[in-house]
Amino acid sequence: MRNPVMIAVVALSLTLLLGQNPSPTRPKLAEGEQSYGKQCAGCHGADAHGTDRGPGLAGNRRVRSRSADQLRTFIRKGSPGGGMPAFDLPAGELESLADWLRSLNAPAAQSAALGDAEAGKRFFEGKGNCASCHMLSGGGRAIGPDLSNAGNEMTVEEIRAALLSPSAHIAPGHELATVRLRNAETIRGFVKSRSGFDLAMIDLEGRFHSLQESEISAIEDEKQSLMPPVKASADELRDVIAYLGRLTGVKPGIPAVPGPAGPQGIDFSRIVDPKPGDWLTYNGKLGGNRYSELAQINAANVSQLSLKWSYSIPLWAQLLPDTPYFV
Repeated sequence: MRNPVMIAVVALSLTLLLGQNPSPTRPKLAEGEQSYGKQCAGCHGADAHGTDRGPGLAGNRRVRSRSADQLRTFIRKGSPGGGMPAFDLPAGELESLADWLRSLNAPAAQSAALGDAEAGKRFFEGKGNCASCHMLSGGGRAIGPDLSNAGNEMTVEEIRAALLSPSAHIAPGHELATVRLRNAETIRGFVKSRSGFDLAMIDLEGRFHSLQESEISAIEDEKQSLMPPVKASADELRDVIAYLGRLTGVKPGIPAVPGPAGPQGIDFSRIVDPKPGDWLTYNGKLGGNRYSELAQINAANVSQLSLKWSYSIPLWAQLLPDTPYFV
């Protein structure tokens, strides 16, 4: 039997919690940004990334771990050791400033990003040419990281940094390398896995390569991201950040972002709904059941199948050289 007193206590607690930390509105965040510029930028930097006089407040775990009330109290009273002076600001300004600082450290989807998301979408799909490398809601190309859930995975400042300084932090699996083969061929792309026996990579056209150690002459790792810093005005940058910050995963009924066809001219709609006989992805279909409707092979002729190729796994070939292993 449920305890009505306990239910009432929980409901009251949730009401108080939501009342203490309502979602900040865009005007409040704009006021907080202005207050930061007047009160805090001199020590913590105009971009909130710190100076020799004060630590960075964007992407700061200590700021992220504090509630809005704790931030307001800290700003009003200053640090106990006197490192930061007290700022006895009006209640409204104090609240806006604390909300803005929290927005720098919260996932972008939880921040009221200051920008026009629709204009940012137009920049992403048009002038920015972002879909030529990134996938979003099933569209675009899978050269760069999928951005469909960027708003939950990154803060506003992390999105800004990824756009302006993409080489500062390269997403795992998207490190560039040039592989030189013993047959004089060169492949440039992203190394997805590497061992002492083989290397798997995707080239810049989206083709997959599985290479054996014996085929490789040299591997040259690159330190720069394939993505150049975004070329955008201040307003365009703010708008595209607002757009990416609102992306919270693929949702049913939302059309894919348009993008160029794949390396063999394959449109994404063909991958979603392949024709009979098409096997365009690893599993055949996105459902992953690896089932083909083709009827050429059936119970009557399956016994006539014969081996056409074999592949020796390098590890077992070295450990057990006299034992054949086929896949």
